[in-house]
Amino acid sequence: MPEEGPQKYGKCKVVKLLGQGATAMVYLAKHEGLYISVAVKVLRRKLSDKRPEYAERFLREARTAAWLEHPNIVRVIDCGVESGYHYMVMDYVDGPNCLEMLQGHPQGLYWQEATRIVQQAAAGLAYAAGRDVVHRDVKPSNIMMDSTGRVRVTDLGLAKLTIKGMVSLTQELHTVGTPNYMSPEQIRSPSKLDLRTDIYSLGATFYHLVTGQPPYSGATPMEVVAHHLSSPLVPPAQAKSSLPLALSSVICKMMAKSPDERYQDYEALNGDLASLLEGKQTMAEGFQETDLGIEDEKELRRLLDELAAGAATRLEMEQHSASAAATAAQEDKGSTELDPFGPGEFSAYDTPKSTAGESTALAQALMKRKQTNKKLVVALSVIGGLVVAGVIVLILMLVL
Repeated sequence: MPEEGPQKYGKCKVVKLLGQGATAMVYLAKHEGLYISVAVKVLRRKLSDKRPEYAERFLREARTAAWLEHPNIVRVIDCGVESGYHYMVMDYVDGPNCLEMLQGHPQGLYWQEATRIVQQAAAGLAYAAGRDVVHRDVKPSNIMMDSTGRVRVTDLGLAKLTIKGMVSLTQELHTVGTPNYMSPEQIRSPSKLDLRTDIYSLGATFYHLVTGQPPYSGATPMEVVAHHLSSPLVPPAQAKSSLPLALSSVICKMMAKSPDERYQDYEALNGDLASLLEGKQTMAEGFQETDLGIEDEKELRRLLDELAAGAATRLEMEQHSASAAATAAQEDKGSTELDPFGPGEFSAYDTPKSTAGESTALAQALMKRKQTNKKLVVALSVIGGLVVAGVIVLILMLVL
């Protein structure tokens, strides 16, 4: 349920609740000075009081987004604190986000429509990258569409400013992002990221838009992370046979595990997106990835255990957020889930529970496969030995 906060934030008078999550509520409001409808995102008071670092993160989101003025980015107009509640005032987008759009299209959107959405999102992200801002959390729920069909990228709260001297992410938020769409380098070296990590996440979002499913799924968030690190990508055209091979190649290039094998800038990516829509040849045609990720189960296990140890609290909170937001959605069926780690982001998981043992499920599977291969070699050796022994006995019988 929404907290009983103020009915006015700065010059913005609350009209109604638009959506809520475990970390924040979003209200439709009227700006009394500008005479326009706005969206006011309010951090839950209990969270900001208990975890001041979230208030810092929240205000950083506002200040980061306020720098960016582009048709494909949700603009932040103001931010502040009202009666102890941290809030930001944003453009009101009168349309759904891409995750909501997918709810009505479980098999995915028409690929042409999805390509146009990604094209506009890439334009906004290119603008941000040109101002040294990497989003770090590109996903379907952070890409919205207004009533005119214009795409808007939102929720830059996880963005890391690469401009020297700016505040970096706190240690607790060292690894950020949503498991379904995180790039391998974001998992392994989150402090050394550039625009190519957003291209990967946009590619994962593109995959979800055209197939109806995220590129990787698993029983737990950590298992999904393991797939991003080590499992070859199933090309979209294999997941959904009606998709053009050219489209499939573009997505595979966007999601190459090595940043060096991806598109190196948005100009090249947008060129191929335009070529797809025009039926022309793309730069990604025939793309074949050479770096298939981590194949050594010991290295994979080490990385997963290290990540689990450093982010156990955050992952537990994400799951709590999903549960709390799902309950709130049942109580208010008209609301739209806007929490960064909302239940929709866990739609690919078979179960919501996670244990330390499950976090290395893929590593265990790799080890089991090696053990199976070893048993096969032993069995073949035994059979080979028996055959040789039989031949020797046969020769001796003939000689005698």
